[in-house]
Amino acid sequence: MENMKRKICLVTCNRAEYTHCRTLIQELLKNPQIDLRLVAIGSHLLERYGMTVNDIESHGHTVDYRIFMEVEGNSPSTMAKSIGMALCDLATYFENIKPDLVIAPMDRYEITAVAIAAAFMNIPLAHMQGGEVTGTIDESTRHTITKLSHIHFPATEQSRERIIKMGEKPESVFNVGDPGTDLLLQAPQYSYEETVNFLNELTTKKEGVKLNPSTPLILGLQHPVTTEFGSGFKQIQETLHALKRIQDHQIIMLWPNIDAGGDDISRGIRNFIVEHGMENMSIFKHIPYEIYVNLLRHAKCMFGNSSGGIRETCYFGLPTVNIGTRQQDRERGKNVLDAPYDRDMIYRAIIKQINRGRYEQEFLFGDGSSGKRMADILTSIDLDKIEIQKRITY
Repeated sequence: MENMKRKICLVTCNRAEYTHCRTLIQELLKNPQIDLRLVAIGSHLLERYGMTVNDIESHGHTVDYRIFMEVEGNSPSTMAKSIGMALCDLATYFENIKPDLVIAPMDRYEITAVAIAAAFMNIPLAHMQGGEVTGTIDESTRHTITKLSHIHFPATEQSRERIIKMGEKPESVFNVGDPGTDLLLQAPQYSYEETVNFLNELTTKKEGVKLNPSTPLILGLQHPVTTEFGSGFKQIQETLHALKRIQDHQIIMLWPNIDAGGDDISRGIRNFIVEHGMENMSIFKHIPYEIYVNLLRHAKCMFGNSSGGIRETCYFGLPTVNIGTRQQDRERGKNVLDAPYDRDMIYRAIIKQINRGRYEQEFLFGDGSSGKRMADILTSIDLDKIEIQKRITY
């Protein structure tokens, strides 16, 4: 019966995190026992970040509620204020729809508001990809959400063990892998020429500049490190000076995320292009995921500090240069080479990886069936047996 459906609310805040939820969403939507409500917040709703809520709807999903939460300023204080804005609206929404369960994905600061609202309203909370070790504020956010959650879906066995060491009940921690891996392994395969031709339709650098399907490319994405706020401009300059020395490859860069300091990195990229030309560099706000996956297939190297350079590249053996501290200590494959914020060392690392060529493929974060495993657990788990009052186990 309709009124017996389990009402689950999933909140998503940006393009990358939505990718890791997509197959879970698909599995829950086709389950007749589940009434799924999707809420879009954060940079999903901002034009300068690609208005990626449109991607969710283009996949045939209905967005039940939208929360415009981002306070202008791009600073640590506006990040904190934005959490408060989201918290107020989420509490009202949860009160109105009365979900049986809320899903908090990953480690974004926006998702902190989801966890706090659910925990204080005595709503069972499921957390995806807890237990991981990285740099910046993400680590604190991730562990905070873990301690507010009742059901845990880590992506690796190491992460599962860390969650248990944090005092969570072993029977509530399920190593299901990363649903984002499902999409990687399902994505259609395009030739390099087809991938480049699609990107040429999206080019945002300037009129007339097109990618050449006969020239190899490297791919980059460098986000701000919130615990190093104020250093983003200098950090991206070191990367760009390294890239300037690479003339025989096309360079594709994505804009940084909305975290505090993102404007410094965006300004650094714009200024550098004006001062140095960088005719072989193209900038994109957003690349559709299927095309992004094919970039991973065809690129000669990936550089920057995105988690994608760790979690996704190992499935393609893509040589990767991880810059700085944002992903420090995260589990990674043999294809990742670290470099500090130093132009010479970044340059040498990129050239070394290009010359090295592809590594052996590694399946570190799942085998392509994580979304279904997670959906099956969320459908069958006995919510009446969940203790809302959290207790540390020893």
